[in-house]
Amino acid sequence: MAKDPTISALEAVHAALKPLGAPERERVLASVYALLGINEVQPPTKPSTAPLGGQPESRSKSAPSSPARPVAIRELIQEKKPSTHPEFITLFAYYREKHQNLPTFSRAALAGYYPMSRETPPSNFDRDFVEAVKRGWIHEDGDNSYITSKGLEVVESSFSDTNPKPAKKPPKPAKKKPSRKGKH
Repeated sequence: MAKDPTISALEAVHAALKPLGAPERERVLASVYALLGINEVQPPTKPSTAPLGGQPESRSKSAPSSPARPVAIRELIQEKKPSTHPEFITLFAYYREKHQNLPTFSRAALAGYYPMSRETPPSNFDRDFVEAVKRGWIHEDGDNSYITSKGLEVVESSFSDTNPKPAKKPPKPAKKKPSRKGKH
């Protein structure tokens, strides 16, 4: 019976890394990730009960950890409360990057989030996309467009800085009373 290639690869990696210290292991793994074009690897959320080739680990008495739940686009909308279409478009870019690990997009890709989110699309999506670009929230580069640092900040602040309060109007000057010259 042929051995599963995944198990063979895991055993080979484990054997190669086992004699190294933690910092060396991290450097080797980071290099392998870079060589394979892997951007980020999330560690498992639950600790394994039996390490490779070792005895079962002792379990802590704290509550068992549960895997992180995915965030739905509706949840994010309810949390961040976008109110304009440029804000929605920026939120969709944020959602792609932070929750779907898709940092780049095209205009059309973001437009597709309106039906998914159950939001009514704007009557002029291109105008609103360009407005998000003008505000510095999105960098447009065809299929390689991305949300900017400023865009990330504005979404994470729940768009609190996007709708400044209107400046107070200065008080009107007092009306002059007509002079009563000539009346005695």
